[in-house]
Amino acid sequence: MKLQTNNLLGWAMVIVTLSFVGFWVPQEERQLGSSYLIFFFHFPSALNCMEFFLLGGAFSAIYLRNKNPSMDLWAVSAIEVGMLACTITLVTGGVWARAAWGEWDTWVINDPRLMSVYFMWLTYAAYLALRSSMGQGKRRELYCAVFGILASINVPVVYYAIRIFGKENHPMSLTLDTTSMKVTQWFGWAAFLVLYIGLMRLRRNYYQGCRQLDKLQEEFNRAQI
Repeated sequence: MKLQTNNLLGWAMVIVTLSFVGFWVPQEERQLGSSYLIFFFHFPSALNCMEFFLLGGAFSAIYLRNKNPSMDLWAVSAIEVGMLACTITLVTGGVWARAAWGEWDTWVINDPRLMSVYFMWLTYAAYLALRSSMGQGKRRELYCAVFGILASINVPVVYYAIRIFGKENHPMSLTLDTTSMKVTQWFGWAAFLVLYIGLMRLRRNYYQGCRQLDKLQEEFNRAQI
């Protein structure tokens, strides 16, 4: 019941965010034309993907400390949600780059922030590939926990990429100088955060159910011998 409430609340907040973007944000403030609207989905996804990747690293560290298999499930669930948010970030970033530079693929070369996000996406894609290539057991949990911690180190690099590499190549920054724009920006972040938390819990419950089914199957097989 709590999980359903969480998901419904998340979707409701996303709908409110869409209403803010469509009706409350002033038209005259749009510096990049209609593509300006993508910012209110690009920003929440970018921030949330880093939060969930860090959360996955934290769950991985807790697993290494107490070897609790539940922490392994929370870690992979958080990372999967982070991958979803990261993919949305890359897609919306490409749309924004099209408006700023006139080309879809220019961001790969011109924008350090989006390029660093792309490499972060590849890193966690490798994490999921590693997990899929190994059978269940302590060995996979240990390897993935170490990988998850090491991968999370890249998250602060992405966050500070604009300072590390310079900001002259990024599309013009938006000036959030009105209350409606600031509220929409952060309400959108909160809306997607609630929605992503619900998705993370769904994935964790799914993995927990699969693990319980595997145990029942093993017990059944032993009983047949």
